[in-house]
Amino acid sequence: MSCQKTQVISLYRRLLRLHRQKLPSHMRQMGDTYVKKEFRDHQEAKAEFIGPFIREWTKYADSLEHQASQGSQFGRDLDEETISKLSEEQRMQIQRLRQDAGPFRGE
Repeated sequence: MSCQKTQVISLYRRLLRLHRQKLPSHMRQMGDTYVKKEFRDHQEAKAEFIGPFIREWTKYADSLEHQASQGSQFGRDLDEETISKLSEEQRMQIQRLRQDAGPFRGE
């Protein structure tokens, strides 16, 4: 098994474990669904996309661990610089995610 594949599997397990241990059930269900879909959709990704994929999901896992250890509210808004770098497809995906998360955020 390649080193990257091992990293991806380990990260996937870490994310699901964090969701199980740290998130309220309604957030866990949505988070697990999203993680599973993203990892499934990227199974056949080109090698050049695997590094950034691992990096961004690792940042998310680290952020989730930090937020849980601080007892703070989960999540954060994207800053303008990050938003400006997103492709149209990514912006549409975030909009769909916001709609899906609306009931959990009291919207």
